[in-house]
Amino acid sequence: MTLPPPAPWARSRRLALREFAAGDRDALVAMHREPRLRAHLVDDFPLHEPAVARLFLERIAPLYRRHEGLGIWHAARLDPAPAFAGWFSLMPMPGRPGAVEIGSRLLPSAWGHGVALEGGELLLGHAFGRLGLADVWGVCHPQNRPAQAVLGALGFDAQGVLPYEGQPASHWRIDLNGWRASCNTPRGTRLRRALRSRARRADPHPEEEPPDEAV
Repeated sequence: MTLPPPAPWARSRRLALREFAAGDRDALVAMHREPRLRAHLVDDFPLHEPAVARLFLERIAPLYRRHEGLGIWHAARLDPAPAFAGWFSLMPMPGRPGAVEIGSRLLPSAWGHGVALEGGELLLGHAFGRLGLADVWGVCHPQNRPAQAVLGALGFDAQGVLPYEGQPASHWRIDLNGWRASCNTPRGTRLRRALRSRARRADPHPEEEPPDEAV
């Protein structure tokens, strides 16, 4: 007998987050067989293999109860029609006792539609509002420019490239004051600032600012 998937625990206008269940194995495998997604993973755990994906789901189930409020969650786009989009996460951060990191892995079909930004806002509201965290970290591949733009638009501050599980990774951090300031700034303004900041880091002496139409 196949059990129905868990009900969503968080929703935004276009997203629904719920706990992963055993029936999600095939979706996880298909997502991790997408080379464009795997190209920018800091850790490339072989979730494209069905046996590994099944083990992942078995191990994530008790984590939801062991670390209440944290986890890796199935993300479904609600618009234009309900469909699996990938995952969002809030997890204990390796190498930093007590620290929590935010993360996401999205199918290419969800790229460029503001899904990562909307999901990040949903999780940061949960982290600072419900969990009462002092700060949240973000980590991504040093060449993953879209992820860095999203973190910047969410209000994170760049901390430089530091080791992460034996690999160099771009580290970002946001505290409660930073999140409050982000909430009081329109999303489009935050994204434009993040894109300009990214351009300045890539070229400290740009000839011109990136146009607003790039957003």
